Amino acid sequence: MDKGILWRAGLVLGFALIIWAGYSSSQDMRDGATAQQGKRYDQAIAIYEPIAEKGSWIPFWNPQTRAQQEIGHIHAFRDDGQDRMDEAIKWWERASKGGNVVAQFALGQAYYQGDAVEQDLEKAYTWVMVSANPKSKSQRRYQKQASAYQQELTDAQMASAAKAIDACLSSGYVDCPY
Repeated sequence: MDKGILWRAGLVLGFALIIWAGYSSSQDMRDGATAQQGKRYDQAIAIYEPIAEKGSWIPFWNPQTRAQQEIGHIHAFRDDGQDRMDEAIKWWERASKGGNVVAQFALGQAYYQGDAVEQDLEKAYTWVMVSANPKSKSQRRYQKQASAYQQELTDAQMASAAKAIDACLSSGYVDCPY
């Protein structure tokens, strides 16, 4: 038998096993989403928290920041009267440190509105711009929001925000206005 065929078959089989393992390990994220959609918020948080704390063993698929972002959203937007913006901010900050653009945008919105944080238009603009990475088409809508925020900033605030944005992006989200 041709060694090239065996090598390719082994490669295909290995790739299939990796895909199967990734799909199997994503079951908790799907269970959390189902609980969240069913308005079983405490159950969803209980499902997401281990993922948010430990992540995944699969090197190319790590749902950790997504789980952190989802926990933040549950705390912020639950409709059973138990919303906690302070907890949402905590989880969005953790997800933002991992580069989650949805959490970064949510932080920008919180700073703009003064939800559980002191209203800070400069931080709002900074976070929305960090989330509005022009390399990704899905974040272009965030750029529109940043343009609206920019209208409310002074020249000094814009200069300060530009430095903060650069520091945040160049540090891999370590040196950001948390």
